[in-house]
Amino acid sequence: MRTVPSEPLRLPGHLPALDGLRGVAVLLVIAYHSLGEIQTASLGGLFQAGWAGVDLFFVLSGFLITRILLQTRERGAYFRTFYVRRALRIWPLYFLLLAFVFGVMGLLLPAMAFDSERYPWTLYALYVQNLWLPDFGPEPLNVTWSLAIEEQFYLVWPLLVFFLKPRQLRVLLWACVLLSPVARYAALLEGVSPFRVYTFPLFRLDGLALGGLLALGVVDGQHTAERLERWGRRLAVPALLTAFGLVTVFFNRGHSIHTPEALVGAGGSQLRTLLVAGVYTLWTAGFASLLGWVLTGRVRVLDAVLQWRPLRFMGQVSYGLYLFHALVFPVGAHYSRPLFQRLIPSSVVATALALLFEYAVLLALTVVSWRCFERPLLRLKDRFTTKEVADKVVPRAA
Repeated sequence: MRTVPSEPLRLPGHLPALDGLRGVAVLLVIAYHSLGEIQTASLGGLFQAGWAGVDLFFVLSGFLITRILLQTRERGAYFRTFYVRRALRIWPLYFLLLAFVFGVMGLLLPAMAFDSERYPWTLYALYVQNLWLPDFGPEPLNVTWSLAIEEQFYLVWPLLVFFLKPRQLRVLLWACVLLSPVARYAALLEGVSPFRVYTFPLFRLDGLALGGLLALGVVDGQHTAERLERWGRRLAVPALLTAFGLVTVFFNRGHSIHTPEALVGAGGSQLRTLLVAGVYTLWTAGFASLLGWVLTGRVRVLDAVLQWRPLRFMGQVSYGLYLFHALVFPVGAHYSRPLFQRLIPSSVVATALALLFEYAVLLALTVVSWRCFERPLLRLKDRFTTKEVADKVVPRAA
């Protein structure tokens, strides 16, 4: 019997399920920063791997940005359109946060004051904090290292997509995937700190590259729904469960993967060095195969979850949630949590209510920012694209 060849995967411009994946990514990070320190009944151990939400963001970004660039590189104003639209999405809220942190935060919230000479605002304004600083910096800005990696990616990748052929891009991306863990391992052996491995862009290319490879296969028609579903079934769950298990066992709060203690403890330094080098790729391989599986629309239960309206909304406003949670939780730790603990005898109840209050504040701040500041600015993006690109290519709030 003659087999009918599989058709290439065809995708609409906007995929609602990807908003849900963004929501999952940002909720993982929020859980890590807000619940990871809970010690009662080792509950906090469940959230030790929440930092991997950043790796999911990298995979999503690699896919969405590469797809946009591939589908628009033959059009006029390729560079201007891309860079202006990215700037409108990323810069306004980011620079507003910088103005608050470096301008008035120390006056309004004295407990949050920091040494601005040690952490100069120029590093953050130029998106090079991950290249120069020896640590994450002031609490309200401690998540911006990943934004710096994204901006550095935006600076270089459009040029490569424009000038290289798809075959050359594929070779380059596979090289990034394969060499990233090797580079991390070699760097750790040479004494580079786990923190630097965690935040330096050349050590974190595998997630962006795997997302880019997925986009290449979708755009050029090499990826069929059958192929992506097969890889999703074979790789997504095993890779993600293995990564979660390794992080939970070896890189708990006392041995976080980005601290020097990551290389000390059970298993010995050699094994732990291998794990630090490899676990990032394990996460990103799991997330990339999961993303490909989601793109097929054949994961009914997961697809229903990802298209759940509240989760999709979390993904839509994930940028604000990501930036603001780094401000809200430290402020809560300094101000609101001590107040709850003084008013409520039970420390467990006090902590739970304080966290609920902080979540409410975070959500309210994010919604106000989205409706009154971010979304009005995003409407300006339509001035820098053709109708065809806006309708068929660019995912909303990518």
